[in-house]
Amino acid sequence: MDNKAIQDFRACVEQTAAERQRVRALVSCGQWREAEPDSGRARSYALRQRNLGARGPESIVGDTEDFLRAAFLSQGAAVARAVAYVEVNAGNATEIATGFMVSPRLFITNQHVIADAAAARGAQLTFFRELDERGVPRPTTTFLLDPDSFALFSPDDQLDYALVALGPRQSGAADVADLGFCPLSDQPDKHVIGMNTNIIQHPSGWMKMISVRNNTLTARTEHTLLYETDTEQGSSGSPVFNDDWQLVALHHWGEPFLDGGAARAKGKKNQDATATVIPRNVNEGVRISAIYRDLVARMSELPPAWKPLLQEALSYQPAAAPANGPRRLSPPHAAPASEALPRSSLPTFAKDASMNHADDNAAASFTIPLEVTVRVGGAGAAATATPALAPGQQAPVRRLSPPPLARGAEAVRIDQDYANRGGYDAGFIPGVKLPLPKPDDKLARQIAALRADEADAADGELKYEHFSLKLIKAKRIAAFTATNIDGETYLNVNRSTGRVNDAEGDTWFQDPRVSASFYLGQDFYSAWSTYFDRGHLTRRSDPSWGTPEEAERANADTFHFTNCSPQHFRFNQSATYWQGLERYVLENGILAASSKGRICVFQGPVFNDQVDLWADDVQIPSAFFKIVVWKGKAGLKSVGLLADQSKLLSEARHSLGAPQDLPSVDVNHWRVDIASLEKMTGLDFGAKVRSADTIKSGDQPQVGEARVLVTGFDQIKL
Repeated sequence: MDNKAIQDFRACVEQTAAERQRVRALVSCGQWREAEPDSGRARSYALRQRNLGARGPESIVGDTEDFLRAAFLSQGAAVARAVAYVEVNAGNATEIATGFMVSPRLFITNQHVIADAAAARGAQLTFFRELDERGVPRPTTTFLLDPDSFALFSPDDQLDYALVALGPRQSGAADVADLGFCPLSDQPDKHVIGMNTNIIQHPSGWMKMISVRNNTLTARTEHTLLYETDTEQGSSGSPVFNDDWQLVALHHWGEPFLDGGAARAKGKKNQDATATVIPRNVNEGVRISAIYRDLVARMSELPPAWKPLLQEALSYQPAAAPANGPRRLSPPHAAPASEALPRSSLPTFAKDASMNHADDNAAASFTIPLEVTVRVGGAGAAATATPALAPGQQAPVRRLSPPPLARGAEAVRIDQDYANRGGYDAGFIPGVKLPLPKPDDKLARQIAALRADEADAADGELKYEHFSLKLIKAKRIAAFTATNIDGETYLNVNRSTGRVNDAEGDTWFQDPRVSASFYLGQDFYSAWSTYFDRGHLTRRSDPSWGTPEEAERANADTFHFTNCSPQHFRFNQSATYWQGLERYVLENGILAASSKGRICVFQGPVFNDQVDLWADDVQIPSAFFKIVVWKGKAGLKSVGLLADQSKLLSEARHSLGAPQDLPSVDVNHWRVDIASLEKMTGLDFGAKVRSADTIKSGDQPQVGEARVLVTGFDQIKL
């Protein structure tokens, strides 16, 4: 970025170089109280600190106290609840940042993150995206924004804020009241030069982090504060606090600068022995008092319906008390007729207590650099449960470490030029036309359209390298994926590096061509990791053929969240036949020479209102279908398979130790006729696929509804 705002920031850094060096010198020798040039502000700040602190004959030396109250930690844990991870899908780019609630109904971040109301409609907020005291991800809750109810912006070269009304909840169990907020205020005694600042942020898109020391406030302008807190890309829009967790700034941006100013940065000799020429991260935050005054000035221009929302945000109040409740699974119930899914008011079953994802206690991790865990809650707070132990057995102590504070290259990289994706090829098998499955009228109304600027947006087909899919917008999972597999050039793509012939990628991507509200994201899989893994529908190896470049692009494309489904963590261990059906057909299907070893695969979830459990407002498919089609020597052939994970869903993953072996619990694989799969899914696979079904051959066992339990590949007659 090289716009006027960045240029002004860089000029401010250079102009304040000498003053910032003076402040650092005072701080380094323990005289930070003398750094504030405004004596009136210094006195006001000192008096407020004194009134808040414990008083006694030996408790305070000088104008301010050197000790922090124990409440510093609990207050920090409370305000951290209001901070969210922000994702904005605009065009072919996804912007990640941070933001926070400033009232029960308004959310703020930078305008350079959410540029306008249109961008706000493409934003998703994820709260509680953090690790608990054991290093286990907390259950998250996501919300959309509602710019039609309120949206106010200040350009990035002015105050750089986007203040937007919170919209509907998309997933998770937390209510708005559980989030709390960081109130806006124009009090004149919230900060002084030389004090430490504290930032709660999502640097580089990581889990929530808190920087609480070595964060000196070194300079002030009319509208901004300069400080040296560690931040990263993704920290834009973070709240900046004083040691009383009062909001003092909206983090704007920052860059590394050579300590000592422009002269030394240009190589001129420095005679000041107290200053060393080292790079520092100099950050700029927009003063909350400046934003507050701007909002007051703009009140009169607002529509009448917006004024109460802004007035509420400008009325100083303490943050809402933290609250949290246990995560729960819901039993089967009828899916709603409308597109909107039911919320968490449904009857529920409690999750396995050993995970204790969302205790009645709030917790936050502070990087100081050691990790300190704060637990906030009443005396009745539940203790963390552990698996039952035999008499005399000592409980194992195992901890999952939080991610290191270092940048790392992503294992899989997405080619953002989606125009080069051909998607599923209906004529892939020579001499045969196999179109995409056709949804029935009811399902067709639920297929998610693409963004308006995409070609054939209403059709909803998302084209990737060698495969396509369509999403069910109410379920937020694909209705099906359709994949072409070329057996002759079927390659083993490295799941770690994304390169051909090299182990498992852990980076998943959003697709900017469709609204993120139409598919499940990382927030859901983090919140429900007790039960579910991120499961591929189109397996990563299936479309990974062709040239090395095509194979690597296809491998990476399978790591889109649009191709992801909630599969029980044992599913990949147990679904042998569902996972390996394609290769079994390639190796044993006796493909005709004219087919060139090509097969087509259709697969997806099977929803059943009488059986499926619910995770928050997400219906969990109890089963998945797969249909493989190929040309044999005697003509077209197809085989249908159903993998049922419902028996697995009673087992929650324990946080202490590995899951116990459950030999009696497995994925049931059923050989199912394709006509029955069509009834289950609402998809029409076409007359050619139905008539080619090998389950009708004389080699298959005859059962009433042509459903056969599969216990070995040799039972799947091809």
